[in-house]
Amino acid sequence: MFQSLFKRSAKLKSPAKAEPVKSDPAADQRAASQMAREAALGRADALAHDEAALADFILQCEYADARLKAAQHVHSKPALEKLAPAMRKSDRRVAKLLQQRLDQLLQQEAGEEKAARCVAQAQRLLQEPQLMVNQVADLDRAWQQVGAVSAAAAVLFEDHREKLRQRLEAQTALQRSVIDVVASLEQAMKSAVESPALHAPGDIARILDELEQKMAQHRAAPEAASLPRHLLSDFDRRQRDFRQSLAALEQRHAAIAAHEEAFAGWEAGLPADMKEDALLRAWRALPALHGDDAPRFKLRLDLLVGRIRAANKPKEAVRASARETGTDPAGRDTGDTGNPGNIMRQFSDALAAIESALENGALQSAAEHDRILRALDLKAIRLSDAQTARMAKARAELGKLQGWAKWGGNVSREELLKAAEELPAQGLAVRDLANKVGSLRERWKSLDVSAGPAGKDLWNRFDTACTTAYAPAAEHFKKLAEERLENVAKGQALVAQVSEFAGATNAAMEAGADDVDWKAVAGFCTRMTQSWQRLGPIDRKDRKKLDAEFGAAMRRLTDPLAVRQQAEAIRREQLIEEVVSLNPADRRALDLLQAAQERWQEQARSLPLPRNEEQALWSRFRSACDAVFAKRRDSAKEADAERRHHLEAKEALCAALEAAATAEPEEIRTLLRNTREAWAAIGPVPHAAERQIDARHQAAVEALQKRLDQAQRAVSAAQSEALRAKLALCHRVERQLAERRELAATEADRLQNDWQALPALAPEFERTLRSRLDAAITASQSDAAGYIALLERNKAALMQEVLRLEILTGQSSPPELAHERLRLQVEVLKSSLTTGQKPAARETQLLQLCGLRALTDGQTAGRIDQLLFFCRAGS
Repeated sequence: MFQSLFKRSAKLKSPAKAEPVKSDPAADQRAASQMAREAALGRADALAHDEAALADFILQCEYADARLKAAQHVHSKPALEKLAPAMRKSDRRVAKLLQQRLDQLLQQEAGEEKAARCVAQAQRLLQEPQLMVNQVADLDRAWQQVGAVSAAAAVLFEDHREKLRQRLEAQTALQRSVIDVVASLEQAMKSAVESPALHAPGDIARILDELEQKMAQHRAAPEAASLPRHLLSDFDRRQRDFRQSLAALEQRHAAIAAHEEAFAGWEAGLPADMKEDALLRAWRALPALHGDDAPRFKLRLDLLVGRIRAANKPKEAVRASARETGTDPAGRDTGDTGNPGNIMRQFSDALAAIESALENGALQSAAEHDRILRALDLKAIRLSDAQTARMAKARAELGKLQGWAKWGGNVSREELLKAAEELPAQGLAVRDLANKVGSLRERWKSLDVSAGPAGKDLWNRFDTACTTAYAPAAEHFKKLAEERLENVAKGQALVAQVSEFAGATNAAMEAGADDVDWKAVAGFCTRMTQSWQRLGPIDRKDRKKLDAEFGAAMRRLTDPLAVRQQAEAIRREQLIEEVVSLNPADRRALDLLQAAQERWQEQARSLPLPRNEEQALWSRFRSACDAVFAKRRDSAKEADAERRHHLEAKEALCAALEAAATAEPEEIRTLLRNTREAWAAIGPVPHAAERQIDARHQAAVEALQKRLDQAQRAVSAAQSEALRAKLALCHRVERQLAERRELAATEADRLQNDWQALPALAPEFERTLRSRLDAAITASQSDAAGYIALLERNKAALMQEVLRLEILTGQSSPPELAHERLRLQVEVLKSSLTTGQKPAARETQLLQLCGLRALTDGQTAGRIDQLLFFCRAGS
C-alpha cells in the first residue's frame, strides 16, 4: 500500500514535459523590416557627405523615412536635377523637398544672372559717349528687380552706379556752364548795342574772346557729347553775328567818341567867342551817328547854339543891363566900398552854382543860390557884359522854372485834394485805405519842397479830406488794439491753466510714474497747443513775453512726456521687428501676428505718440503685417504661376517650330538650335501638361528635321547630277580628242554654254573640273597630240584610282579585277600600318579621281558614275 503511495507522489513531483513553441511568421517579418529600416536610416546618416552615393541610395531605398532623411543632405544642383524628376511619382515628400531646394538654387542663379546683366549694362553705359538719364533709370529699375545677390556683385554694381552718377552730374554741370556762356554772350551783345559809349570795342572783343575760350574748353570736356546741339548751334550763330557786328560797333563807338571830344571843347569855351555858323559846319564835319545816338547830341547842339545866340545880343541890351546893375559896360565898379575881390569870387561861385542847379533840374538849390547872389553888393564890383548876360539868363530861367513849378505844384495839390475827397466813395479795404492816405500825405510834403508851400485854405481842405477818409481805418485799428488786449488776457489764462495742470502732474510723477495718466497728459498738451495757436494777434512785446511763459509752463509737461513717448516708440519698434522676423511658412505665424496687432492697439490706447511719428510707425507695422500675409498668399501661387509661365514659353516655342514648316533650311537650322537652348533653359511645367507639351515639341522637331533631311537629299542629288554632267562634258571632249576629231569654235562655245547652264559645284570640284575642261578645249586648238598622249598615260592611273575608291566605298569591282583589288587592299593596309597614316578620305579620293585627265571606256565610265552616285548620296 505504501509503495503505491510513493509512486503516486513521485508522479506528482516529476515536472511536465515542455510543449514546443510555435513561431509567428508575421512577427518575424515585422522585426526584420524594422531592422532593415533602422539600417537604412543609419546608412542615410553615414552617406551624408557623399551626394553621389546618396542619390543612388535614394533611388534604390524602399523606406520613405530613410529617403527623406537622405534627401535632407542633398544640396548640389546636379543631384537635385537628377533626383527631383525621379521622385516625383514615387515619393512626393522627397520630391517636394528636392524641388524646393532646386527652385531656390535656380532662383539664386537667376538673381546672380540678372545681377551680372545689370553690371554688364552698367559697364556698357560707362563706355557710352553720351549717357542718357532714362538709361540709368532703366538700369536702376532692373537692379531693383534682381533681389538678393552676393556682396561682391552688389559692391561692383554700386561702384559702377556711382561712376554713372558722377557722369550725369558732370553732364548737368557742363550743360549749365554752356547755358551760362550763351547767356553771357547774349548779355554782352545787348550791352554793346544799347550802351556803346560805356563799352570800348577792345573790351567787347576781349569779352568775346574769353567766352569763345570757355566754350572751346566745354567742347573739349569728356562729357561734351552730351551737350544739346541747339545750345552749341545757338552759341555759334550768336558768336558769328557778334563778330560781324563788332566792326559796326567800333565805328559807332568812334563816332560817339569824336562827338564827345568836340562837345567837350565847345562847351568848355565861352559862348561869346564862338560863331554859330562855324559851330554848325564843324558839327556837319563829324562822323555820322547811329539813329539812337543822334537825338542826345542834337539836344546838346541846340542848347549850345542857344547859349551862343544869347551871348551875342546887341550891345545896347548889354549896356542897359549894365546900367540896371550899377556897372559900366566894361564891368567896372561904380561906387561899392566893399572888398571887390571877395564879392567877385562870391558872385562867380553863386552864378556857377545857379547854372549847374538849373542844368540838373534842382530848382530848390538854384533858388537858394539866387538868394545868396541877391544878398551880394554888386555895386562894389564891375560886371562884364558876359557876366551880366549870364546872370540875367540864369535868373530868367529860374523865374520861368519857378513859375512852372508853382503852377505844377498847385495843379498837383488840386489833384491830391480831389483824390483824398474821392477815397470814401471807393470802398477800399482798410489796409489799402491806410496806405493810400499815407501816400497822399507824403506826396503833399514833397510838393512843399519842390514847388513851395501851399496856401492855408488849400492845406486845411486837404487835411480834412484825409482825416475823413482815414476814419474807417482808425476805427478798425482801434478795434484791433482792443482785440490784442483781449488776446493777452486769454494768453495769460492759458498760461495759468497749463501751470496748474503741470503742478498736479508733477506731484503725481513724484508719487510714482505709474499713477500718471499719460494719455490725458498728451491730450491736454495737444489741446493747449492748438488753443495757443488760435489765440490771435498780440503786440510783439507782449507776444514775446507770453510765448516765453507758455513755453516754460509747457516744458514742465512735454519734457517728461517726451521721455515716456520715446520709451513707447522703442516698444513699437520692437513689435515691428517681431513681425518682420516672423516666418510666413510657420504654422503659428498667423496667431503670433494677431497677438502683435492686439498689443499694438493696447499700447496705442495707453499712450499716443506725436501724430507724424505715430503714423510713420503704424505704416511700417501695417506694411510688415501685409508682407507676412502676402508672402503666405503668394507662396502658394508662386510655383503654379511659374509653371504656367514655363508652359506658355514652351507653347510659344512649339508654335514657332510648327510655323517654320515652310521656311528655308538655314532658317530651320537656326531655329532648331535656338529653340534647343531656350527649351533647356525653361523650367518645369504643370504636371498635367508635361507629357503633352513634350510630345508636341518632339513632333515639331521631328517634322522640321525630316524637312531638313529632304532638303539635304535634294541638294546632294542636284550636286551629284551636276558633277556627273560636268565630268561627262570633260570625258566627251577628251574622247573627241582621242578620236582625232577637231573641235570647232561653235562646238567649244556650246560646251561652255552647257557648262554654265549646270549648277555650280563645291568650289574645289568646280575649280578642278573647270580646269580639266579648259585644258582639253585648249589642247584641241593647239597641242592635241601631246594632250592625247597625256590621256593615254593616265589611263592606268585612272583604273587604279577607280579601284582604290571602290575599295574605300565598299563597292564591288569587275570579276577580272579581283586579284588586282586584293593586291591593292593589302598594299593600302600595309602602308597604313607602316607609316601610321590613315587612307585618304572619300571626298579627297573622289576629287583626285575627277581631276585625273585620262581616257575612259564605257565600263570605266559606268563604274565612275556608280561611284559618284554612291559618294554624293552618302555625303
